[in-house]
Amino acid sequence: MDTALRLRGTRSIRRATQALRHADFEQASEAHPLYLQSLEPSRAEAFSAWVPPYVSFPPIVQPDINTDIMMLIRSHSLPALNLVDTAMTVSGVEHPSETRRLPDNSIFKYTPSRVMLNKLENLIQKLKDPDCELEGSLLELLSLAIVKDDDWPKNAFLVWKHYPDTTPCAVFRPDEEKSRGNYETLSEEQKFQCIEVCRDGKETYTVSQREKKWESSGENAFFRVMFAVKADAPTDTISPKQATEFKEQLYKNLLNQYDSISTSIQPGASALMSLDHVNPARAPLQVNNPPIQLKCNPRWANPETRPACKYSPVKVSESTSKETMDSMQAVLDNRINECRKLAMDRAIPGDGSWFSFIRGPQLHEPHLNKATVPAFVISGGSAHKLAAELTKDYSLAWHPKNMRGARGRRAEPIYLLVHKMDYPTYASTMKEVIEHYPNLHLIGWDGGGLTGFGAARAAALAFADTLPYRPERIMMIDQDVVKTEQTRHTNPIIKNKVESLHQTIEQPIVGYGVGYPTRQATPSPFSKTPTPRPSDLDGPAEQFVSIRAPFLREGDGIYPPYMVAGGEDMLMSKQLKLSNDHRNVALQQEMIIKKELEGPADRPNPYWDKGRINTLKALFDAEKNIMIEFEGQHINLDALLRKFEANGWISSHPSDESYNVAACIVERIILRLSNDLARKNIQHPSVSSSSNSLKTGESRPVS
Repeated sequence: MDTALRLRGTRSIRRATQALRHADFEQASEAHPLYLQSLEPSRAEAFSAWVPPYVSFPPIVQPDINTDIMMLIRSHSLPALNLVDTAMTVSGVEHPSETRRLPDNSIFKYTPSRVMLNKLENLIQKLKDPDCELEGSLLELLSLAIVKDDDWPKNAFLVWKHYPDTTPCAVFRPDEEKSRGNYETLSEEQKFQCIEVCRDGKETYTVSQREKKWESSGENAFFRVMFAVKADAPTDTISPKQATEFKEQLYKNLLNQYDSISTSIQPGASALMSLDHVNPARAPLQVNNPPIQLKCNPRWANPETRPACKYSPVKVSESTSKETMDSMQAVLDNRINECRKLAMDRAIPGDGSWFSFIRGPQLHEPHLNKATVPAFVISGGSAHKLAAELTKDYSLAWHPKNMRGARGRRAEPIYLLVHKMDYPTYASTMKEVIEHYPNLHLIGWDGGGLTGFGAARAAALAFADTLPYRPERIMMIDQDVVKTEQTRHTNPIIKNKVESLHQTIEQPIVGYGVGYPTRQATPSPFSKTPTPRPSDLDGPAEQFVSIRAPFLREGDGIYPPYMVAGGEDMLMSKQLKLSNDHRNVALQQEMIIKKELEGPADRPNPYWDKGRINTLKALFDAEKNIMIEFEGQHINLDALLRKFEANGWISSHPSDESYNVAACIVERIILRLSNDLARKNIQHPSVSSSSNSLKTGESRPVS
């Protein structure tokens, strides 16, 4: 659509004019979107009432904080979690024959709407509460208001950091129309002028600028410390009254901006006005939906065979009725909506992206270029194990010593991605290893309140999209995959096979082999690994894969972030339609070997024990009323888990274990829906066209 919306000259203007005479606004916008600028007010109003939310026009108003706030609210309209079916409605009545699908990246590209203004108003109104929690979305608005204040020094950039010793992840600029951006785009002189803000998670704010430092905690801590910075005065000289007055001033400034924006938007000016922008699902999850037939997976119920199918506690019956498929569709819609809400729940401001990243000291690596093939390794709770493994031998496929470039060139980089909760543990535990291997980089990722396997893989692709040397291909390797001669990525023969398979099947992903759920003994060097059985060749591309640019095609890339409990690889393979005649065409016919990592587990393990569980519990609270048919009974998901407890399949409910099992059950339903739609040759409304080309760089996450 973006290509279709480019300027097409006078011929397109004539087509637009003819279309508008017949009120064919869709044809008019495709012919010449900027024609709106030349319309008289009445026709411009009619055009605006129709214009889809993914069409962006140059701002008519003068650039000021209005534009910045609307840009900010667009970014708060949630990550592109493979946009669910959003039908345009007339007077609340859906017309299936006239339904138009919104593209995935429309989540980032709204026209101004009443829905956005409601969100802006809700954020601003929080400031009236003396005890309001300053979460990331509100801190973004406040940061924007602060740098746009007339008294704020024009050469002082406000930047936010996850931790005191890490690179800033977001910058707010007083000198440009676009007030937010990536810290890495600043010049050295601009970085020198930055005012750095760090929040410890306990309402203590530390602010520094060169040799100056301010700190504040307790009531109105943020407003107190920022007023001290603005006044260039010590924090202890700022009274509670001054902090409160500064808060009230920011509230009034933001409220005035809301008023000026709302007066420029006529009621009914947006086709999205009747839609809830945080909940764009086609149908809400209702307890009266027809139940979904499930039965327990006997291999999962058996403790001896469970490790081989740990993500598959149930089997979902094939759907033969539209009503049951609608029930499964509602389950998917609900999962996506809840994940979107979680992704908005962040502690500190970002730069408008969904993800933000923690980067250590940046090394100058001029030898890296688009032909570089970096490795991405996702880890969690294994800092001590990896530190031991990397110093013991070179058996891991991604060991820095195994990453030498072609023809003896310098080693290719490895990006070890961990959640921001785990970053301090990894940074301290693996400090010596990272210093010893200059091609090993520790990266922290933050997806707000959304965690899980799918989000982690989407974060890896989002980070790959920010690399300045623009690699054309990357590898994603599980942390416990070992090097074998048949999958050795530095072998020119294997490298050529992988690149050739990309070209042959025209898919963004290729597996270096077939992945297996169980771990095995590490094979000896140069030994021959077993050949996969024919029945194994229909598995997903997982564990050790090559992914080709562009990494963010539409929305979040090829991995669905809403698959939090382990089904992301399988759904990705289904969405890309990699299977043909019971064989995954993207797999090399080799075996991927995984080993048991030795050493102590990280304790505490905040991501696994807290971040992951918080996500799973939030999802369960939103999904517990899904109606199930199990053993002849119609029960909800909550009751099903109590049956699992009674049968001894789980230890207790509610519990961390049962929340994870519930998430796996929901993901089995989503996978069954994908299968049934494929069987009926129906394009799933939430499946992104991942094989399409990247539209624009506007939705690129940056750190």
